[in-house]
Amino acid sequence: MLADQMAVLEQTLYDRIVQRQQRWARESDGLVEPPLPSDMLQPWEVFDQDLFDLEMVRVFARSWVWLGDTEDLTSPGDYITGRIGSQQVLAVRQDDGEVLGFLNNCRHRASGVAFEPAGHCKAFACPYHAWTYGLDGTLLSIPDMDRMYGPDFPKEQYGLVPIRIKVAFGKLVFGCLSHKTPPFEEWIAPLLPRYQQYGIQDFRRYHRELDQTYPMNWKVFVENSNDDYHVRFVHRRLNKVRKQMDTIVRFEGRTTSGYKPHADSFDMSQGRTDLAEEDLRGSYADFVYPTLTPLPYASQLIMVRADPIAPDKTRLVSRIYGLTEDIELQDRELANLEQTNKEDTDMVTILMENLRSPFYRVGPPSTWEGRAQHMMRLIRQDAATPLAPDEFAD
Repeated sequence: MLADQMAVLEQTLYDRIVQRQQRWARESDGLVEPPLPSDMLQPWEVFDQDLFDLEMVRVFARSWVWLGDTEDLTSPGDYITGRIGSQQVLAVRQDDGEVLGFLNNCRHRASGVAFEPAGHCKAFACPYHAWTYGLDGTLLSIPDMDRMYGPDFPKEQYGLVPIRIKVAFGKLVFGCLSHKTPPFEEWIAPLLPRYQQYGIQDFRRYHRELDQTYPMNWKVFVENSNDDYHVRFVHRRLNKVRKQMDTIVRFEGRTTSGYKPHADSFDMSQGRTDLAEEDLRGSYADFVYPTLTPLPYASQLIMVRADPIAPDKTRLVSRIYGLTEDIELQDRELANLEQTNKEDTDMVTILMENLRSPFYRVGPPSTWEGRAQHMMRLIRQDAATPLAPDEFAD
């Protein structure tokens, strides 16, 4: 009954958001009259706090989100922390080798129980009131429990809240809050056969990562990541190594892919011959809903994740995995990725400023923006769809 009432309230909230957008559009109509409709990101979808809050539940809580990798989870007690939307989570290696995930919240108050991006512990102790949990999430102890709560306190029901964890390709750790979301393999099904061939388990993480927060809405970056049209203008320096005009755009389910053949003089294969010719002679700008941009090569995997912080604030976390242990080469490739990120975020920051105008109207998507259009439709569909009453039931 409570779940049904909550669903009604959430739907009412979404209806109010849409109605507010319609009033805004009517108020500012007339100055700009777009001759063609557009499914691209609309201004009202960028700065609305209510919509942002709804997306944290309806989009992110129902998605598989990349949290990190097993290089930080080699021994029992090793853990990593991350976010799924606005929810802090953790994943920890068990004594039997399994990786389990939990909400990174003490069950008593709002404190977390793990605070480093990666670390090691024998148990998780809340710093606020010292509730202590085992690696398997079991609540082990409460200081002065009998005096504070009495002998009938149901301690066994106050363990850390579990979440779903998938270690993909022997390397990458993903988490999901919903129990109704399909398995990870179904989530990325269109990309799965190709990714199973790369040998990602043999790639090693480069010696540093990129981590920066920008004044942008997460969806503006998602749209940019799925926009193959901007690449030859915003990233002109790459035109000499790619045949940009031969771009192939693909999208299916929760994944998209923009393929670009390389110039004949540019070789990223590092001598590999065990992949398809397309994989050896070109590169992909892939995307996994809702915010992950994997860029796979025969010898390297770049991962860029957008973490939503606020309607106008997003954190980008970028890592490179590859076959080289040459630190100088790693630094050059990290610098190249840093430059690419800067080119994108500088452009997106300009978009954010102009999307504030009540008179702006979005133009039609080009053929090479089909991936972006596909993602915007999926996000709207999820935001408009209430959670199932048993969405989080095991």
